[in-house]
Amino acid sequence: MKWHAALPLPEFVLHPFTALSIAVVHVYLSCGHLSKLFGGDVQWTHIWKGFGALAGAYVFAALASRGIARVRVTVVGG
Repeated sequence: MKWHAALPLPEFVLHPFTALSIAVVHVYLSCGHLSKLFGGDVQWTHIWKGFGALAGAYVFAALASRGIARVRVTVVGG
């Protein structure tokens, strides 16, 4: 049974290294907002953008790890 992507993403985004780099960008963006939030500038924008970017980083890291851990089928003999 072939697995079909449930997310409407282009094929190059599902490549492990591309997904990992997108996850790194999400972590970078979340650090900017969460540092302001934890620095005392409590605004709703920093809360949802900071934690939303962390959630995006989690999703793309999961996509990257799924692609890296994919088992490739090889035919021996034949």
